Amino acid sequence: MIQSLLAFGLMVVELLVAEFIISAFLQRRDFFWVRFIGSSLVCIVIALWIWAIYGIFTGKEFDYNGVNDFYDSVFKFVYYVVVFALTVAAFKYSFKGSIWTVLFYCAGGYAMQHIAYNVFSLIGIIPPVGAFFDAHIYVGFLAEVLCCAAIYSAVYFLFIRKRSAPDEIKDLRGKVFLFLIVIFVCIFISRFTKDNAERDVMTMIAESAAAILNCSFILVFLFDITDKDKAKNELQVMKELMRREKEQYRMTKENIDLINVKCHDLKHQIQALRENASEQYIKKIEDSVMFYDSVAKTGNDILDVILTEKSLLCEQNRITFTCVVSGEDLAFMDGMDIYSLFGNALSNAFEHVSKIEDKDKRCISLNVRTENDALSIHLENFYDGEIAFEDGLPVTSKSKDYHGFGVKSMDYIAKKYNGCMSISTQDGIFSLDFAFPLSKDTVKADKTEKKQPSRRNL
Repeated sequence: MIQSLLAFGLMVVELLVAEFIISAFLQRRDFFWVRFIGSSLVCIVIALWIWAIYGIFTGKEFDYNGVNDFYDSVFKFVYYVVVFALTVAAFKYSFKGSIWTVLFYCAGGYAMQHIAYNVFSLIGIIPPVGAFFDAHIYVGFLAEVLCCAAIYSAVYFLFIRKRSAPDEIKDLRGKVFLFLIVIFVCIFISRFTKDNAERDVMTMIAESAAAILNCSFILVFLFDITDKDKAKNELQVMKELMRREKEQYRMTKENIDLINVKCHDLKHQIQALRENASEQYIKKIEDSVMFYDSVAKTGNDILDVILTEKSLLCEQNRITFTCVVSGEDLAFMDGMDIYSLFGNALSNAFEHVSKIEDKDKRCISLNVRTENDALSIHLENFYDGEIAFEDGLPVTSKSKDYHGFGVKSMDYIAKKYNGCMSISTQDGIFSLDFAFPLSKDTVKADKTEKKQPSRRNL
């Protein structure tokens, strides 16, 4: 009786641990550990209470691994479903998120536990091992725990270790139904074959191997689905960012054109002021107007807009912005990609430099040039503090909804044109580099006739 009691209790604990490992990155509710431990204990108590009720009403012990009649097999299957429902309720009580999200991850945990159980069953089929476990029941329990620990660790390192946040999954209900159907069909078949006293060793091996294979496919599909949904979500966010950048470009260009028109009018009005104001005062006004009237001329209209915009921003915040740029070399790139690439790069540089108190370090340098049939872009700026990296990319402090997508967008654009992006930090200097291969048709044959790069120092 005690052995059967321990077997059922151990099964529930194994399931709870497996589901916890799979869903560990879900957002937790307040007083999480109190909720989780308390609800887990309730699950175990209810599961053992059902086991006890079975014995009271039937007059016989509910054997976890024993071979019983057809009705016992049906009861065991229903019992497993009930235990799973109890664990789902416990996780819904402990974690935030919809019931479908909790079901999705709990289904993965059930698959993982079922894999571990069947691996241990295969080990127990080996005659000397099985006989030893039968003679030493508690050693068998310990071996089952160690087997679960090995399988759970393997799943963790293969699928979960590199994840740091819950996945956003689309069309969740259909996927949950699919996983649950496959899992419960596997358990149903496994239950009725294991309770067949006439099966031979080869049948035992085949049923355990089939259960392991099916549940392994479930785990692979589960994480493959989450990875694909994550990629789709990132693509949608990047498309939305590019749409916003396109709108921002339009507005920025209109504003810059308007500023230059106004500056042009102001220059004529300054001439009228010369009669009644000192030359020094007039010169000061002219210098201010001339700055806002100056537009970057790189040979690429879109690059001119972004450089002019960032130049004005740097001037307002007393940041020195130096650039040596040949915009004509960017002709192979789509206009909005140019705006997104340079806009994000310069925005990140401005974000770092604006936090620096030392006036000598409040500077940004940009160099764009073609050399040896390749276009190189080098952006350099000082920074204070530490920059955290994740997957080789710096983590920014932008809004949560679009966290880090500026850097990912730049990396995407670089790869789109068969280029590469590299980031390095050393001695308080942040360096961002891009390299793009250029075809022979892209590079002009006569480089001596090429327009000189635009030089701007603000």
